[in-house]
Amino acid sequence: MHLHRIAGRPDGVARPGTAEFDHQRRLLLELAVDPPVGGESVAELASTLDLAAAQVEAAAAGLERAGLLVRRAGRLFAAPAVLAVEALWPLGL
Repeated sequence: MHLHRIAGRPDGVARPGTAEFDHQRRLLLELAVDPPVGGESVAELASTLDLAAAQVEAAAAGLERAGLLVRRAGRLFAAPAVLAVEALWPLGL
């Protein structure tokens, strides 16, 4: 196992220590730890996360660019790879 983290960030992932980074982390955890079967809308997630819809939309756009989030019919889902990581190494612990 490597003793260091990868130096770069995937395109779309916000810089650590910023509010945008926190929004992305919270959004991804919400979608990955107990994934909603039918996904969730931006409005539902904004309410759950106590964020403005624009903040959720911005976080979702970055996660989508990074390949961590999928949109289908106006609903947001964690990407299959994220769900696989959650199954192998639970993120919510």
